[in-house]
Amino acid sequence: MFNFGLEEEPSIDLTPLIDTIFMLLIFFIMTTTFSRPVLDIVLPASSEAEASGERREQVISIKADGSLHYEGRQIEKSEIEAVLSERPEALLNLYVDQKAPFEAFVSVVDVAKEKKGGHFVISTQQDGSR
Repeated sequence: MFNFGLEEEPSIDLTPLIDTIFMLLIFFIMTTTFSRPVLDIVLPASSEAEASGERREQVISIKADGSLHYEGRQIEKSEIEAVLSERPEALLNLYVDQKAPFEAFVSVVDVAKEKKGGHFVISTQQDGSR
């Protein structure tokens, strides 16, 4: 009503905001300390389990001289399609020597894209020991 020339500047009270931040901080600190397991559970070991002897991957190696190897034997480029068709569900691992010619690599990758739908792994190795 009466304005005596003293105007108060508007201000925002930050006390509730600070209280909320501290409460959240305490909550998160307390909940992280309870992340340790309460009970140690010892699961029984199976006496009937058998290890699967079947490999779920196919490994084709490309040596430094450009030769292709599959399961320890040398194969020709024409055999790649038949080899990949043997087990279409298996993951293909291509082990490529760093000094292998690029055209040998590309020929295998082209067939692998077609037969495996583009799902395969490419690794390089220096000595071509695989």
